[in-house]
Amino acid sequence: MTERSSYLFDNASSDAATRFAGLEAALDSTTFRHLRDRGVSSGWVCLEVGAGGGSIVRWLAKQVGPSGAVVATDLNLNWVAGTLGMNVELRVHDIVRDPVENGSYDLVHARLVLLHLPQRNAVIDKLISALKPGGWLVLEEFTSVFPGPVPDPETDEEHRVNRVYEGVRQLLSRSGADTQVYPRSLVRRFHSCGLTEVGAEGTVVFGSPAVGEVIRANVQQVANQLVGAGVSSEDVTAALRTVNESQHLLALPMLISAWGRKP
Repeated sequence: MTERSSYLFDNASSDAATRFAGLEAALDSTTFRHLRDRGVSSGWVCLEVGAGGGSIVRWLAKQVGPSGAVVATDLNLNWVAGTLGMNVELRVHDIVRDPVENGSYDLVHARLVLLHLPQRNAVIDKLISALKPGGWLVLEEFTSVFPGPVPDPETDEEHRVNRVYEGVRQLLSRSGADTQVYPRSLVRRFHSCGLTEVGAEGTVVFGSPAVGEVIRANVQQVANQLVGAGVSSEDVTAALRTVNESQHLLALPMLISAWGRKP
């Protein structure tokens, strides 16, 4: 990830732990399935960009075993939880500015990282260069093409939720994030970079407590920015109340998981 000043959901915030826990509960089963389908196994060397709460790091470490290795990077590693094996190396690292070893990894994975980076094209080139021949790049990103948290809102509070959701989308856009075009262009980008065995899949998670945790943490973290951008404080308060009371109405944006293999 890039400098905290341009990253809307700064993981130095106290809300980061709640967001990471929600994302792990909602999305890890999908991520693990895609990584397993790429063949992650004993002896692999993996790079996890954006360690977050550490669940993917721990899963990868178990898959690659003592003969493999996992390098996990982030600007802030304070939220990495749980016991990590001897085959894990944690690095405080800026994927935009800091180098990555060329030709070193069997797998490079990032979830919900590059969409925040205006320099995402250069970062993709860097990640592909880091792969060994035959290595896999797997990127997973939210796309806001999917409707907001409450489809077909009926009550005033449900409309308030969607106004807040749209406010968050606009804040993301102003920070340099791209949840519109970039996530849906991953297959084309991978082909144009010369990757083979390219594929992608979209996943939407509805109505689980984990969805509410993520949305609540995000809104709480940027509440002041939302009000500063013109969203009413009443809308923010009502949205948080609805998230707490009506989780069955909510959905995360579609997660696009894309993969490709270096020849």
